Amino acid sequence: MGRPIGSVNKEKPFNDALRIALRGDPLRLRRIADKLATLAEEGDLGAIRELADRLDGKPAQVIDRRGAPIDELTDAQLHLIASGGLSVPQKASVLLIPPPAKVRD
Repeated sequence: MGRPIGSVNKEKPFNDALRIALRGDPLRLRRIADKLATLAEEGDLGAIRELADRLDGKPAQVIDRRGAPIDELTDAQLHLIASGGLSVPQKASVLLIPPPAKVRD
């Protein structure tokens, strides 16, 4: 679990240490990037995944609500299902349905 919303703890000591190490040798980051690209070319799946995540962003998480009873789905979720999972016309191959809102008594 991440930090609570509104947390004021914004210190990132590992990030700070990396920045200091990279400032000491300006070409270090370039050599690291070259090594990552070389590993990806050689078929290292971790390196390939890292490059894809850095260049294209991480894929959206898919939430499968096919087993949910229809009366537990919100109007927004039913609309998404009826529209094929698209709120605006675009190419998509994944149906993203947010979890139902909690109902207070």
